[in-house]
Amino acid sequence: MSTDSESLEAKLQSVQKQYRRQHLADELDELAETMEETLLQRELASAFFDERVEIDTSARQSVDEVMDLLERGEYETIEERLSALESEVESAETTVQNRIQELRLKHNSTVTAMQRLNDRVERVDELRLRALGGLLDDWRWKEHVYSEEDVKFEELAQNAREYGQEMREAFDELQETLFGHYPPDIRSLIERMIDDERLSYADLKPEQRTLLAESDIGEYIELTLS
Repeated sequence: MSTDSESLEAKLQSVQKQYRRQHLADELDELAETMEETLLQRELASAFFDERVEIDTSARQSVDEVMDLLERGEYETIEERLSALESEVESAETTVQNRIQELRLKHNSTVTAMQRLNDRVERVDELRLRALGGLLDDWRWKEHVYSEEDVKFEELAQNAREYGQEMREAFDELQETLFGHYPPDIRSLIERMIDDERLSYADLKPEQRTLLAESDIGEYIELTLS
């Protein structure tokens, strides 16, 4: 009877150990996935927006270290470090997502302004502008970075950089096609106007007034008394 009890207790301990391991493994897998996606978005943002979002990249190393502890069965050590690790990963994720959101809104505002200008001058393909705006709106970046194959992080990072560069090139090309048509003296003024910024007539140089009046948006410019 004693042997049966000991056997049952051993089985229970084994089940508890397996459950504990699986629970920790699931937690760590989720953190590892979040960290990977954060770093990939950071690579994408660097290529597209030309800005390197600063984060504490040691969080990724911390995830790898705790994964090693799991393989060694050091569950108590993992549980002691888990809360701090979650905070590290969450902080990095929030920093990257918040900054990317700001950059997306800024660029999307520019694309919207480009669409308004193009409605008047019809200089670029409207569908291309809409497509670029849609990419900034939806931000379905994963489908352009992840593949069906199980690849290493560096390959995914390269995919992210390439996708970001493609978006950058499309943005720059459309912007240059639209605004590059105008002389340098009034290009920035037109960009400001389609962003709904009011310009003071008195602040314009005589040559700027002439160039604006003679441009293909001259008929759309209105003078108002303030």
